[in-house]
Amino acid sequence: MIRAMVVVGTLAAGPTVARGQVPLDTSRTDNLPTGQGHLSLSTATITLSNGNLQIVFIPLDERILRLITKDSYESTEGTMAQQRRAIDSVMVATGVTSPGIAFVSFQGLAPNTRFDPEQLVLNLRGQQFRPVAWIPMSATFTNQQLDVRQQVQALFIYRRDIPVREGFTVSYRNATSDDWANRLSRFDAERSRILGTVRARGDTIRY
Repeated sequence: MIRAMVVVGTLAAGPTVARGQVPLDTSRTDNLPTGQGHLSLSTATITLSNGNLQIVFIPLDERILRLITKDSYESTEGTMAQQRRAIDSVMVATGVTSPGIAFVSFQGLAPNTRFDPEQLVLNLRGQQFRPVAWIPMSATFTNQQLDVRQQVQALFIYRRDIPVREGFTVSYRNATSDDWANRLSRFDAERSRILGTVRARGDTIRY
């Protein structure tokens, strides 16, 4: 089992960048421009329920983020920018060069609900991947306990990129969602629409 390394960070600050850090790879964009997407962020959101716990999982991958509306894109990019130093530090510490990054929230549905971040597993092509690190965005995240309606958030870092162009599953203990595969056709249609608009206008793609 991979033992997750907890990296403490908030929206306002992150750990100091290590010398010789590996830059975050943002080159995988499917040649999509920014600010042209029409999909809502909910289209890229996976929700799991496990007894007294509700989990939200959003892959923060440019190939998907560039399909969502401009406001949602800018909001997620802002979060990533605020946490960039923490992400860079994780990459240096773990040696991961092309991480999969996801926004995750845990919400309690009953008093004194415990949660274990390490149990949030990606299933990719028959392999399981646990997070190598998580970057808390809520002060009480590390308590790993929630009251009713209490919610905590974090960025989860996986050892490999999340294959958003194909089906994958997200599981937490006995709860599993394979709903991502059902959304691929919608993503493909939006990707084609954006690229068609760019070609018709002769626009220059902005990275």
